[in-house]
Amino acid sequence: MTFKNQSEQFVYNITHRSFLSLWSYANPGKEHGGKELCDILTVFGSNVAIFSVKESKLLSTSPIDIERWMRRAIESSAKQIYGAERSIRSATHIVRSDGSQGLALPSPSEIQVHRIAVSLGSHGKAPIASRDYGKGFVHVFDEDAFLSIMGELDTASDFFEYLSKKLMFLDNSFSVLLEGGEEDLLATYLANDRHFPTATGFISIGAGIWDDFRKHPEYVAKKEADRSSAIWDGLIEYVAAHALAGTLEFGSTLSSTELALRQMAAENRYQRRLLGQAFDNFLQQSAKRVRSRLVISESGVIYVFLAKPLDTTREDRARELLARCFVARGKFRDHTTIVGIATEEYVPNQGFSLDLIYVSKPEWTDGDQRAFDEFQSQLSYFTGKPQQLGKDEYPL
Repeated sequence: MTFKNQSEQFVYNITHRSFLSLWSYANPGKEHGGKELCDILTVFGSNVAIFSVKESKLLSTSPIDIERWMRRAIESSAKQIYGAERSIRSATHIVRSDGSQGLALPSPSEIQVHRIAVSLGSHGKAPIASRDYGKGFVHVFDEDAFLSIMGELDTASDFFEYLSKKLMFLDNSFSVLLEGGEEDLLATYLANDRHFPTATGFISIGAGIWDDFRKHPEYVAKKEADRSSAIWDGLIEYVAAHALAGTLEFGSTLSSTELALRQMAAENRYQRRLLGQAFDNFLQQSAKRVRSRLVISESGVIYVFLAKPLDTTREDRARELLARCFVARGKFRDHTTIVGIATEEYVPNQGFSLDLIYVSKPEWTDGDQRAFDEFQSQLSYFTGKPQQLGKDEYPL
């Protein structure tokens, strides 16, 4: 990966770690013309984040130097973002920096564009204003704000939800006085159960809220508990690496695999914590011949875990995983999306492989019911209660 400067690399490394490799692109090109589209592009479902990164040294805090810095570091980013948005809305696919084709872009009727300017070099000495710069709202972050936001909202689901709710909050409020930084706005959002105040009049967000929020014992306990979510991140990244390298088996395409990966990555950090714990617990018990487990996420998605002996063929394992996903859909009619994850029974210090299956079946027909009844008469999958995921996000 080639970057024009260290600033772009800094931002890409953070977004890459947060959104995971399959959805982040550095220096993508335009679909028609080959010119660079923007500095970083993230596409996740209907969400498209356009990042423009500018670094400019602030020479002094005089009004004229601050005005010049804002033109170089913020207004020029907004101009680049607006241009990229025009191209994206008429394009069908991402074009990687090397000219190869990436993932498909959302349709014009579904796309949700998030405009993000990362303006470096002021070191907190110049005003940073997130606002409409002429052709749509632009979220503007300096170094500290960007690190805080991406460090806390480090999944696509958490990040895009924050941006959307922040925009709605600012649009619906008569006036918002942000005495501190973006971090204090984030703390207000998190402390209010991931919502902003609903008042429509004048609202003041004080300075120091973020520092106080991070000192709470509940917050410290949450960050410690979130460590287990790295298990879920690892599953996504493992398969994504093979998808990008073209080494998937059974003829899987990037698009079909991306559906399962996108669903897994759509889980927020809290749910990833619980899913990671559930998968790790299942693997540990697979050594005791616990073959499969069904868990239901708060998102409404059913996850089917399957572990088979090492001598099981991949074809047989994939067939059983598909059958179990079908049975899961039939047993729990309110849940229409199922993701199956299959691997080997756990053996310490042994390598592993993964199979993913994505099932989205909104309708359940009479034929489906007959097939379900036949399956269950022979196999009796998932006769017990499913594992429900639900604990405190901020444990004491």
